[in-house]
Order: sequence, then C-alpha cells, then structure tokens
Amino acid sequence: MLLCILPFCSYSQNQTDTIPDKILSSNVDSLVSTGDSTLLKNDSIKTKKRKKTFDERVNYSAQDSIAIDLDSKKVFLYNNSKIVMGKTELEAGQITIGFNSKELHAEGIQDSLENIVQHPKFKDNGAEYNAKIIDYNIESKKGLISGVFTKEGEGYLHGSQVKKVDDKIMYIKGGQFTTCDLEHPHFAINFNKAKVVTQDKIVTGPAWFTILDIPLPLAIPFGYFPFTSQKKSGFLMPTYGYAQNRGYYLRNIGWYFAINDYVDLSLQADVYTNMSWAGNLKTSYAKRYKYRGGFELRYEVNKTGISNTPSYNEQTDFRFRWTHNQDSKSHPYRNFSANVNLVSSTFNQYAVSTSDYFNNTTTSSVAYSTRFGEKVSFTANLGEVYNANTKAISLDLPSISLSTSQFYPLRRKKVKGKTRWYEDISLSYRASLTNTINTYDTLLFSKDVVKYMRNGMQHSIPIQSNIKVLKHLNWTNSINYTERWYLNYISKKLDPMDTNQVAVLKDTIMGFFANRDANFSSNLNTRIYGMFTFKKGYLKAIRHVINPSVSFTYTPDFSNPSLGFYDFYLDKNNNKVYYSKTEDGMFGSPPNGQSGVVGFSIGNNLEIKVKSSKDTVDGTTKITLLESLNLSSGYDLAKDSVNWQPLRLNARTTLFKKLIINFSASFTPYAMDSLGRLTNQLLINTENRLFKRQNSQWDLNLSWQLTGKGNKPSTNNNQQSKDFVSPSQMSYSPFVNPNEVLGHDVDFTIPWTLNLGLTYSQLSSFVMVIAGYETNKSAVFTVKGDINLTPKWKIGLTSGYDFINKDYTYTSIDFYRDLHCWEMRMNWVPFGFRQGWNFTIAVKASMLQDLKYELRDDFRNRIQY
Repeated sequence: MLLCILPFCSYSQNQTDTIPDKILSSNVDSLVSTGDSTLLKNDSIKTKKRKKTFDERVNYSAQDSIAIDLDSKKVFLYNNSKIVMGKTELEAGQITIGFNSKELHAEGIQDSLENIVQHPKFKDNGAEYNAKIIDYNIESKKGLISGVFTKEGEGYLHGSQVKKVDDKIMYIKGGQFTTCDLEHPHFAINFNKAKVVTQDKIVTGPAWFTILDIPLPLAIPFGYFPFTSQKKSGFLMPTYGYAQNRGYYLRNIGWYFAINDYVDLSLQADVYTNMSWAGNLKTSYAKRYKYRGGFELRYEVNKTGISNTPSYNEQTDFRFRWTHNQDSKSHPYRNFSANVNLVSSTFNQYAVSTSDYFNNTTTSSVAYSTRFGEKVSFTANLGEVYNANTKAISLDLPSISLSTSQFYPLRRKKVKGKTRWYEDISLSYRASLTNTINTYDTLLFSKDVVKYMRNGMQHSIPIQSNIKVLKHLNWTNSINYTERWYLNYISKKLDPMDTNQVAVLKDTIMGFFANRDANFSSNLNTRIYGMFTFKKGYLKAIRHVINPSVSFTYTPDFSNPSLGFYDFYLDKNNNKVYYSKTEDGMFGSPPNGQSGVVGFSIGNNLEIKVKSSKDTVDGTTKITLLESLNLSSGYDLAKDSVNWQPLRLNARTTLFKKLIINFSASFTPYAMDSLGRLTNQLLINTENRLFKRQNSQWDLNLSWQLTGKGNKPSTNNNQQSKDFVSPSQMSYSPFVNPNEVLGHDVDFTIPWTLNLGLTYSQLSSFVMVIAGYETNKSAVFTVKGDINLTPKWKIGLTSGYDFINKDYTYTSIDFYRDLHCWEMRMNWVPFGFRQGWNFTIAVKASMLQDLKYELRDDFRNRIQY
C-alpha cells in the first residue's frame, strides 16, 4: 500500500510525513551469473525518473482518517485536517488534494447538532483568510473562496465570492469593509466589487454605509483603503461644522505627500461660508539616531460681521513653528535644538484648538551646545517671549556662555601618600555674554530699537578649598572674582530746567566700560547624629540629625569714586547722591559699601522607626516626622547700626504621605518706628522680647488618590500627561482644555477612581502704611473621579471650590458608553465661562477616525470680536 502512494506525494496520519515524493532506481544491474567469470555489461535499460508532483514538500495531518482514491488520484483528509507547504497553510474540517490538478478543496464539517464547524482557515504569504469554501491551485496560486472573512490592517474584509489571482491580488464580489471584529458586524461599508492588494490597499467601486444591515443615505462613488505600513500620499479628510461668527465650515481638507522615508509634507485648508479661509503647510523630518523635527506655516484671513457695515471686520493672522531635537546618540558632546513659535498679535482670537485660544504668551528658543575636551563647555541661545495682550516682546540676541569644569591646578599628577591641603584648591571659570531687546512689536523694526537694547559680558572665577578639620568638621574657603564688561554707562545730574531741582537727567555715554568686585567667604559645618532605641513597645527608634554651620563673608567697598565704578551728583542741598554707572547694566554693579557678615544656621531632621507587619526584613518601617527645620541669621561687623540680620525659619514635613506642609517666616530683633521702619533699638530693650515677626507663609498641599478594587491604575506617564487635568490647572484657571476627564483610553477594569486635592496658602506681611499685618489667603478644593455604572457605562466628574472667592472652579461632567466598535462621549460644562457641551459618536479605529457624528455648543461661538 505504501508503495502505491509514494509516486503521488508523501502523506501521514496524525503527524507530519517527510517521505520524498519520488523513487530513485539504480541504473546498474547487480545480478551476475554464478560460476561465470565474465562480468555482465551494464544494463542498457534505465528506469525513468518520475516527475515531482509538487515543487515543495507537503506536510499534512488529519485527526480521523485519510482516504486515498488511486483512480482519481486524490487524497481526502477528514476532521481537523491541516496541510503545510512552504508559506501556504490550510486548516479545515475536510480537505481534498488532487495530485494531477494540483488543487486543494476545503470546507467545514457537521457536528452532532448538524452545525457546520471547522470552517477553512487559509494562510498564504503572510495573509490569513477565514472562509466557508476554498478551492485553491497550489501551482498557479489562484483560487476561488466563498464567504471570506479576513483582517486587513485595522479593518476586516468580508466577501461572498473571492477570486484570488496570485499571492498579492484578489477580486471580491459582494463585500463589506468594517473595523468591527464580529462575523456579523455592527456597521460596514458595502460594495458590489473590489480589488484587494494584500497588506497594501483595497479599491472598491460604488460603496454605501450600513448600520445593523440598514442602508443609510451615505454613499461614495469609489472607496480607497490603504493598509501599508509605509507612508503614502493621499487625500486628507476634512471635518465640518458651524461657527457662529464665521458660518459653516470645512476644516483641514487637503493632501498628504509622503516624499520619502525621511521627509513628509501636508497642505491643508479651512473654508467658511462667510468667505473666511486659512491655509496650513506642515512638514516633518526625521533621521534615526540623528534628529527629528518639523516646520509649520499657517496663514489666515478672518472675516466677521456684515460686509459694508460698521460691524464688518477683516484681519489676517499667521503662525510659524519650527521644532528640532537632536538624538542623544548622534554626537557625544555636540547638541542643537530649536523650538520656535512666532504668531501675530490676534492669532489666538480665531484659533481652533483650545490651548491656542487661551495662550496669550508664546516663547521661542534655539540652542547650541558643545564641549572642547573634557573641561570646557560652550552654549549659545537665541530666545523670544511675546505677549499678545500687552504686545510686549523680549529677545535674547544672543546669550552665550563659556565655562570650565572644576580643576585642581596644584594637584600632583602622581599622588604618593596623603593629599596635601593646598592640592584641594580648585579653580573654575565662566564667561557669559548677553544681548537683549525689550520693546513692543510696533517698535521692533524701527530705527530706535537700539535704545531698548541691553548687553554685557561677565567673567566669574571662583577659587575654593575644602579641608577636613578634626575628622568631623568640613572647612570650606572661597574667593570669588567677578568682572563685567559693558558697551555704555550712564551719567546723572540735576535737570537745570527744573525749578524745583528735583528732576534728574540721565545720559547714556557710549564706549567700553568695565567694573569688577571680589569677596571672600569661609564656612565651617558638620553633622551630628542622635539616636534613641527602644526594646519594647510600638516605637523602636528615634533619630535626630543636626546640621550646624558657621560662616564668615567679607565684601570690600567698591563704591569709592576713585575706583571709577560709582559717581555722584549734588542735590539742591549740595548733598552728594551716589549712583552706579552701570545700574541699568545686564549683570548689575559692584556692591555699594563693605560688609563682613558672620552667619550661622542650624538644620534639623527627625525620623522614627516603628513596628510594621508589612516589612518582611526586620519588621519595622521608617516615618519622617520633620523633613527639615532650618534656622539662620547673621551679624554684619561692617555696619555701624542694625547689625543683626533677620532670623529666618523654614520648615517642611509630609503627613500620611498625602499632605505636604511648608512654613517659612522671618523675625527681626529690632523695634520699628511709626512708619514701620527698623530702628537701632533692640526689642529686648524696648518691648522685653527677642523677636518680632516681619512676615510668614503657610503652604498646604493635599493629594489623595482612591481606587476601587480591580487592576492597578496605569503608571504610564505619557498617558497621564495627555489625559490628566492637574488640580492646579483646575484651581487657578477656568480655561482648562475641556478634554474628557475620562481620558482617551477608558479603563473599565477599575470600578471607580477618586482624586482629591486641597491647596491652602497664607501670606502675612507687615505693611508700613497701616502699621500692621496684611494677610492674603488662598484655599481651593478639587475633585476628579469616575465610576462604572455598568460594564459599558462610565461617568466622570471634575470640579472644585474656591473657599476664598466662594465660587466653583472649572466643572465638567463626562459620560462614556462603550459601543463595541463604536464609542459615545459627552462632555458637559454646566456653568462658568466655559459653559457648553459636546456630544460625539465615533468609530474607535483610528483609520476611520473621521467617521463620526458630533454636536456641540462651543463657548467660543458666543464670543464676538
């Protein structure tokens, strides 16, 4: 029996057979006549080589049976049948193999309930098809498939009859395309005929849209659905709607150009029925491990009101964007980046996106940095800040710095023994050059713009040494030298035209001018540990860390006119009024008057260790009671009065890992006069107390997240930054982007979430005018959460309350319904400046993201310009 089937192909039952598909016969006869000394010649009759049935090895299996028909030269596989030949794989309830025709026929089988099961599954060259009946020619790669169901990209393709032409192309008669993964989809784009290029595209004839098999009056003359992973040029589908101040519109209609693997380009336009329009050019570029970036240029013509009436207004706006980011792998020490955003002053008034609408300040920067060797660094920056409300513009043209890292000029190249004290003397250098312009957009290109230009260069050389004293004391000494270069300086005198002799004239004198200063400082500090342990009870240990520090800083007097940095003029009483010649300079002036301050500070940290059943190592856990408690003050030896500096107190702690508390205050040891000015009288002598509070500030910040039982919340920072509205945004601005509180990817595995936030701030300062304290408070409570009403329904809430202004913060109620392959979202802002609502039903799949129905009442449509 085995010899009978070998000429056809190799077969197996329940396992793969690897027997070759032909028999090789010897062309030498091995029979020799017995007793005859003469050898026979080779037999001239040769066995004919059999031709291969298939070009590739055929591996097959079947669970129940394999039947062979020698007359028709067919093999029948039954129940969980499978054939694998190269990249072609077929599974079905029953499969018929024809060796002469080289055809495969596959279909399902009936189960005990007479239902058809084990429908054919066909894989060929990476493509996979589910069908009812398959007829396929292995040699020509052609086939006829009935009732096909296959996945193409994000979508699913159905076809009543399919003709497969080759590995890539097939034609469909009576088909559907959908992103619903059900065999009987909720919606589909129906067509009578189509051409499919596997893993590339689908092109259809006239197509129409159906929901639940109900045709809708939505049809297209042809359909084109690309599936390639490569970028391809194509039409960009617009969005439509109505804007109250400009009428009905089509937005973002255009064409996408896939230029190559590194650069692309899109051209889009917005058109309105009142003849307003906008054009947008956007391109992006990227090179792996090198850089990525893009340009965008937008030009708008916005019209409002009725033509030829006083209400008519027409204005043009523009925006230019450029972003460039260099990959960290592209160069070990050189980097270039850019983030440029230039807009016209009224661009945000007609902006489509909410973030652009409320963004009154734009910033731009271009930066370059590099290193020379291991020690020297160079950076250069160009910057711009523009305020659309005030029309003020600030430019950095440019800002350059050159610096060296810390080095030890006295250190030996080969150290033997201990390091000598002078070998720890370090030196570094930094030079900064800045040129800025602060003006208004209307004056930026005028000839007087140089009047608003400020520039200068500063050199800084710090020299420092660190010495260990008595093993536990750190003694740091430093000398800091600073020199400033300017291209002009000022001169002051009384205005001779002022009869009251009060007005002062300030002249700017062009020319190079330099000033310099230096100071010396010395600091001695250490760290003291105190530990108390307990053998019994809940409390196991207390640790107190104290950081005391004593310092001395001396700065000479550089205001003497003989040095040339300061000058004076005579007031009407012939009193000398001193001023710095570079008081308006970019880097300031040398200090006026000498100082010799002896400073002291003490820092504290307090922690305890308690029993904990959660800790499996030593059964304890650490709790920080006081993260920091710092006290600092100083005494100026060079002053002739009011020598003591204010006593400053700073404290910080966190309670229950949720509530952050910060406190700061300053106290003076001197009495004040009736106008709130400090006198030289100590409080201990006048009021019998040491200090009096000058100002204080409390800051409390509570952040508490609660989650119902279920999977843990995602820790993806990118997702949170995209969807999460922070409490500070909700608290202090009603102009938060009204994206759904539920986010873009709704998670039904978590039954409910609740985020509570509380911010409280209190600033109290002494005001001389009222000779008392003035207190400013801020207290805002925020809440953000969602709950699953059913496995498919979710509702979310974002709100808050300002206790000081007695008003609600930005409030939004959001609804979400999972409709399998569709989704429904509704965002409702019930009150406030952003009052409105937005209702959307859309297909989930991104490839059909424009297939949606949307209604909205946008607050921006109620604003007239």
